[in-house]
Amino acid sequence: MLPNRNKLNYPNSSFEDYKSFFEYNPDATYAMLPDGNFILFNEAACELTGYTSEEVIGESYSKVIDPDFLDMTRCQFNEALSGKNTRFQSVLRTKNGERKTVSILIVPIFIDHEIKGIIGVTKDITEQIMLETLRHGQNKILQMITKNKPYQTVLDGITLLFEKISNQNGKCAIMLVDESGTKLVCGSAPSLPEKYAEILNNLSIGENTGPCGTAAFSKQTVIVEDTQSNILWDKFKDTALQFNLLACWSVPLLDDNDNVLGTFAIYYDECRSPDERDLQLLQEASYLSGIAIQHYKTKERINHLAFHDPLTGLPNRRLFDEKVELVLERSKQTMTKSSVLFIDLDRFKNINDTYGHDIGDLLLIEVSKRLKNCLRNNDVIARQGGDEFTILLEHSPIETAKEVGDRIIHTLEHSFKIQGIETFVSPSVGISVYPDHGKSSTELLKKADAAMYHAKKDGGNNYKFHDEALEKQNNARLYIENHLHKALEKNEFSLHYQPKIELSTQKIIGVEALIRWENPTLGMVPPDKFIPIAEETGLIIPIGEWVIKKACEQLKLWKAEGILSELTIAVNISIRQFFNPNLVSLIEETINETGIDPFLLDIEITESMTMNVEMATEILKDLKKLGVKISIDDFGTGYSSFNYLKHFPIDYIKIDKSFIKDITIDDQSKNIVNVFFQLAKAIGFRIVAEGVETKEQLDMLKTLNCNEVQGYLFSKPLPEDEFNLFFERFYKP
Repeated sequence: MLPNRNKLNYPNSSFEDYKSFFEYNPDATYAMLPDGNFILFNEAACELTGYTSEEVIGESYSKVIDPDFLDMTRCQFNEALSGKNTRFQSVLRTKNGERKTVSILIVPIFIDHEIKGIIGVTKDITEQIMLETLRHGQNKILQMITKNKPYQTVLDGITLLFEKISNQNGKCAIMLVDESGTKLVCGSAPSLPEKYAEILNNLSIGENTGPCGTAAFSKQTVIVEDTQSNILWDKFKDTALQFNLLACWSVPLLDDNDNVLGTFAIYYDECRSPDERDLQLLQEASYLSGIAIQHYKTKERINHLAFHDPLTGLPNRRLFDEKVELVLERSKQTMTKSSVLFIDLDRFKNINDTYGHDIGDLLLIEVSKRLKNCLRNNDVIARQGGDEFTILLEHSPIETAKEVGDRIIHTLEHSFKIQGIETFVSPSVGISVYPDHGKSSTELLKKADAAMYHAKKDGGNNYKFHDEALEKQNNARLYIENHLHKALEKNEFSLHYQPKIELSTQKIIGVEALIRWENPTLGMVPPDKFIPIAEETGLIIPIGEWVIKKACEQLKLWKAEGILSELTIAVNISIRQFFNPNLVSLIEETINETGIDPFLLDIEITESMTMNVEMATEILKDLKKLGVKISIDDFGTGYSSFNYLKHFPIDYIKIDKSFIKDITIDDQSKNIVNVFFQLAKAIGFRIVAEGVETKEQLDMLKTLNCNEVQGYLFSKPLPEDEFNLFFERFYKP
């Protein structure tokens, strides 16, 4: 309805415009006199407040403002009366008592330069504010859970959050399932009367046991609009009336496996049924409460998993380190020794590869049980990971550590039967002692690990104590390894060439290319120091590729210079290179790139590479297809038989220098070499004798009809420029 226009003295021409603005505006729109009484209230305003325009016109705006927000709203109204446009948030109290958060814009009405009233536009932002409050509150609760805030603090935070955003000041409670799984206990009810919260404890779970007990039993939401008439409240209606709890809605809280954790309930002081928004809030409360309860319910289990191995149930490395530090502190105070044992199972990988990881896991469980039985009650055993275990022996002299080491070896001697499969496993054990070998968990574990490594190198199934000399040797090896990783990149390798002499012609017919490594820090590192490390680490693959390419490039260079055009060059192939699938293609590619005659390239392998006869035969045949020569190096030191060798496409056999060394002073060595020569010639192999150092050795080899020789009697391995000079001098008259 429109007021008497004369009250505001509307200009005649503007009256219809004002009327259209008020009546058809979709937002709640109204006008007030300077005294705050409404003179205009459109249909949207009626819908927002629940009042008709007749009930509001002539009344003060305080009629629709929540009392808690009246003073703030009055201040904003006075600002508008001073001539300012004002936008602010407030809370309405509707006719039926519902509270709504609103955004209000009020502007002064000027007529003839005088404020005659106030025009206002109000929008309901309850839903928006509720969602913002909910999301902010949820994030805060989740942060509290993440930071492991006290359980009670988190539960109270959830109930207070949903009380804040519920309609009509609902009071919330979280009930928890007790250990028996048959009752509910009060988890959080900060706004409910204390006596009522006490009554909630030990509430039975079942049919018709109140809304919470029933919700937990049925796993369904239970809505009680009137506690005085609903059958679920028959036993509690007097109590509910006493505390003015006239409505109760309860929703079950479930974990990820659909198990009941408890219930979330909201109480009202008037009979009330939920709308769609209320039901949504109940689900949000259920979800957030479930996360919190599930987290804290499993916190102990989570802590256990954080400090224990999930497979064996033993302490893990983290817990082991903590226990070691505690024991060391006590040992320091009592001036007693304690020991750390590091255990690795020998050849456990073979069991995994043969029978599968499931059998391997079951074996580890059984091993852990046997190891535990070897210890005293106060000793600690942990699983480091994989097939590695550690043991802490408090107050244990060296003799005690030895006894435990013996028991471990003895107990693992007996077979294990896993799902009908009988299998055996043995341990390699390293032992370090406090304070002799270290004063911290890290140091003792490191030294026990190093000692275990040496026990494994000695064949396993034994134990070794930390040894300072062995540690220095290991550290030196690691130091070399670290530099070796960057040697190729830094161009620190070179090739030296040792001539091979044909005895019948006394000519140089070839060279053996031998790798040398000179490091700015380490100096010249002998091959027997770095080659084994390269083998173990796999660095021998790229290093070996470099040697092949460098040797072929050198052969190409000599040919271009016209001085060594018919010279053969031999390169040594490691066992890892030999069985590398890319070996043949690499050599073929290198031959093609350099354009060398493949017949001038001699590939040297060792006897150990021929033990797998079938595989070795295939690889050697593929190499021969390229046109290269093939030699067996260090012959006599391995286990090859001539019966196998006759099937291989071999060109040369190189007799190991250990036989040549004693050929002039030991008849047995002479006879062995003679047998080698006779058999090799019978099969059709040429013979090369390595390590010739004296004229007497050379003369003896001539009598045995040796084909070719190399050794220090003629020349040590030389770098390229020195070898070129040696070659020139060798042929000068």
